[in-house]
Amino acid sequence: MSDASLAVSVGGLRLSSPLLTASGTFGHDPAALALLDPADLGALVLKTVTPEPRPGNPPPRMAEFRGGVLNSIGLENKGLDYWRETVAPQLERVPVPVVANAGGHRIADYVAVTTAFDAMAGVAAVELNLSCPNVDGGTRFATDPGALREVVAACREATAKPLWAKLSPEVSDVASLARAAEAGGADALTVCNTMRGLLVDWRARRPRLGGGTGGMSGPAIKPLALRLVWEASRACELPVVASGGCQSAEDVLEFVVAGAAAVQIGTAAFRRPDLFSIVARDLRGLLEEERVGLEELRATLEPSPPVS
Repeated sequence: MSDASLAVSVGGLRLSSPLLTASGTFGHDPAALALLDPADLGALVLKTVTPEPRPGNPPPRMAEFRGGVLNSIGLENKGLDYWRETVAPQLERVPVPVVANAGGHRIADYVAVTTAFDAMAGVAAVELNLSCPNVDGGTRFATDPGALREVVAACREATAKPLWAKLSPEVSDVASLARAAEAGGADALTVCNTMRGLLVDWRARRPRLGGGTGGMSGPAIKPLALRLVWEASRACELPVVASGGCQSAEDVLEFVVAGAAAVQIGTAAFRRPDLFSIVARDLRGLLEEERVGLEELRATLEPSPPVS
């Protein structure tokens, strides 16, 4: 199969590959892409930007465990003004579409960042981080369908660019949140963000992270992410970008069968920044071996038959 066999359409973007970076895992530096063939990476999803600079949470901010990583970065960033002056000029040289990520505490925060992104030529789409578990009140918009619809609708008015809503795993009914994002005018969903967890140093009788709890990512959350992708994709017409525990071509295809149009890889790329090219190569091989295309596989998961 040719490279074009991996091409997908997601929320207003045509991408050469279904593989995307996950927000917060590749930073803002386009130089990190030097390890990759642009045909292997569908889009570069950037770290969250807030209107004002944020110092982030106290260290230590990351800790590994057997199933992945716990992080408590706290949306550390230098703010919108710095981003506009220093980062944005570099984005037009990035060889793949750039999805900028907007964060905040209030609707006005999201609108301000989205409005700024709308004016930047190097930004192809905007992802709304509505579900960060590492800041106070960080999940409010992603747990209340009414609030989620309101912030998405406000940002929809602020940009003509594709708008993606990143949802939280810490909900009892992701379907209602997916429909709220669709009603607000989102073009795609990202499912899902990290999930709050706790690691403990029992000798010190203290949490292993300076912020106490943190966002859990890595292979341990893949079953949860698969379920949420499946439920969200069945609940609305929006394409779903899966995020949570993907580290291989087999994982990608599991998410596609569950309903995903594309898949973000984050934690696994910490150890292997060139993982996207490895997964893309393996993905082409599996599709050729099975003589099937991504669109043919998408959302083909069937419920298990009832036990007689």
